[in-house]
Amino acid sequence: MRISAVTLPRIAAYARSGRVVVFDTETTGCARDDEICQIAAAEYVAGLPTRTFCVYVRPTCEMNPCAEAIHGLSMEFLSLHGLAPEEAMRRFFAFLGDDALLVAHNSRFDLGMVDHMCTKFGLEFAPRGIETCDTLALARRLRPGLDSYRLVHLISALGVRGTNSHDALDDTLACAGLFFRLLEGT
Repeated sequence: MRISAVTLPRIAAYARSGRVVVFDTETTGCARDDEICQIAAAEYVAGLPTRTFCVYVRPTCEMNPCAEAIHGLSMEFLSLHGLAPEEAMRRFFAFLGDDALLVAHNSRFDLGMVDHMCTKFGLEFAPRGIETCDTLALARRLRPGLDSYRLVHLISALGVRGTNSHDALDDTLACAGLFFRLLEGT
């Protein structure tokens, strides 16, 4: 959803009264053929946390060494603790359900990876009643002039509790804190 003077009040009202699912992914890299290796989400109903979701995914492609250096997930770890990609994505879709505001930081990347996984593994991602909100775009709109809009800088600048550790669940919770902080007073 594009953040505008029209949509911002609607987003804020929905965040206070509806169901919000914030999510994040960690990936094997940023190339076209890379895959999700961890996906996490947190559900909030009427602004209150209700449950979380986190799974590791066994990639079918190689891990980029730079990606592993960032998130620390090795192929060995993922082969032991990860779910098959199809199962991991089905579980994520079941957690997401229908009728939620889906929030991510730089959602274009994360949603692109979800779409890529669906295409690659023959899955359908067509939730009903789902709109999206990108906290990167939201922060740029509501806090113009900041030096950086990276998640780690935003949570520090706005005093949001949490850490941007490149663990999908940690980053999801930090993004959720950022989302609700940005909407304070709107």
